[in-house]
Amino acid sequence: MSIIEVRNVRKGFAGLKVLQDISFTVDKGEVVCLIGPSGSGKSTMLRCINLLEDIDDGQIIALAEDISRISNINAYRQKVGMVFQQFNLFPHMSVLQNITDAQIHVLKTPKDEAVAVA
Repeated sequence: MSIIEVRNVRKGFAGLKVLQDISFTVDKGEVVCLIGPSGSGKSTMLRCINLLEDIDDGQIIALAEDISRISNINAYRQKVGMVFQQFNLFPHMSVLQNITDAQIHVLKTPKDEAVAVA
């Protein structure tokens, strides 16, 4: 079962094509890494999945829902989140604390369960 399906996604900024016809799926339980040089679109792709950026063309299906049709972004973000690289992490917290913080405080997940998931 796919939890994320990206179909022919395109995204550009001021005439610069950042994502060009990107397609992939992520199945439940699968660990996926996006790798590439700086400026290749990794963060842009993640921002599109998390609705921090709109795509120009294509489709993203997350948790069996076309995200372009989501009306309650906050409810969606309670199910799909991202931990930012470096500057947006809480520097006074460990990696584990950064990963579990939203689960514990936003989703009200018991701490031991959040740690097990992390």
